[in-house]
Amino acid sequence: MLKRLLCLLLTLSFYASDAQAQAYEPGWLVRTNGDTLRGELENGFWLEPPTFIRYRRTPQSPSELFPARQLRAVSFKGGRYFRHEVLRLDRAAEVRLQDLKRGNYVNMQPDSVLAEVLLSGPVELLRVVRPGATQFVLRRPGQPDLSLSERHYLSDGPDINRIIDGNNYRNQLRLYFADCPAAASLAERIPYTAAGLAEVAQAYAVSCTPGKQSAQSWLAQAAPRRKGAFQAGVLAGARYNNIASPASSLTEGCTDCAVHPFGGLYAELLQPSRITAFYGELSLSPFHSKGVYYLGFDANGNQQYSIFEYRALLLTGRLGVRYFIPRPHDQQLMVGFSFEHNEVLGLNLAPGNSSNTNPQTTGDAYASPTLIPGLMLGWRYQRFTASIDGQLYRSNNDSGIFYYNFLGGKWATRLGLSYRLGRNPDKLAHNHN
Repeated sequence: MLKRLLCLLLTLSFYASDAQAQAYEPGWLVRTNGDTLRGELENGFWLEPPTFIRYRRTPQSPSELFPARQLRAVSFKGGRYFRHEVLRLDRAAEVRLQDLKRGNYVNMQPDSVLAEVLLSGPVELLRVVRPGATQFVLRRPGQPDLSLSERHYLSDGPDINRIIDGNNYRNQLRLYFADCPAAASLAERIPYTAAGLAEVAQAYAVSCTPGKQSAQSWLAQAAPRRKGAFQAGVLAGARYNNIASPASSLTEGCTDCAVHPFGGLYAELLQPSRITAFYGELSLSPFHSKGVYYLGFDANGNQQYSIFEYRALLLTGRLGVRYFIPRPHDQQLMVGFSFEHNEVLGLNLAPGNSSNTNPQTTGDAYASPTLIPGLMLGWRYQRFTASIDGQLYRSNNDSGIFYYNFLGGKWATRLGLSYRLGRNPDKLAHNHN
């Protein structure tokens, strides 16, 4: 377990120089009041429609956060184009195997989203990606919008495990462009992709519109630049342990109720939206406790033992998930959870203990984490992240094993500050945050 954590963190640190966290690129946005703001927009590499846009006028300006409902349109220079639309989308569409239902159901509902514009002009093609399916909307003069969606469902008949493709987009396209033979014939053989649907729409624009001109296309720029990103750095802070020793049945009170320094490395694998990240950490912290050395039995059969104090280093590896809530001025509120694994290193007797005592007889020198993950709350500004986290533990001699596997009787909390290493290549070259 520890070797796997170490290898993961080293790999993440190696790729940190290629990390992408926030990308500010030239662009513009139009607010609902009609104001057009030009400057730099944060590229979130969205797969699903963005729910907010972060804007700043210059690289030195503070950023502003605009919810999607406050925007009419968003465009990156030479990049993707989003427009606020109220579209009829199929909320029942699903292709994920674990969520498939029996029977072919359609549930068209209006939804307000920042839809991605793929074609604009005499014919329009919009794309909306949902967790369960990718949906497209075609728009032409004199006709209602055509909503298309991929969908799978389970057979209702004897073949209970049969998966059926319910996407009849070819028939829908033939009917929608029935008055345009060039588009209708092409619809019979194109795949259900952005490029395929755009080909049909362009055939209609060139062959069957009064101007016979192709629509403006953003298809080449429509793919997100990257799907994931790495970043890594150093962390340090203070750790408070409220941990009983392995000899707690023979000693009273908390043996390590003290504050200790800690330091280490962290790494994050950010997801395309930059709202979620997989998190890994490797840190080192000193601690002290008490152990028991059993001497044998006296003449009356009573067990004899010696209690001694020891000091050691605690190597902690953590893996978890972090969620980022954007705030104004390049700040983010951060919440997360993680599971940890500990190893005790360099266990030595404290001064004043008998040299005849063998510290290796302490067994598990530190408590074990419970099955409930540790929780974390933090605040991030550019390279810096301040955080507080806590973890529950159980001692090996805890009674009521089932109960303590979840809640435990011991705990530790940390107050830390981390610093991201290396320039962030997601930023523009002139911005080194």
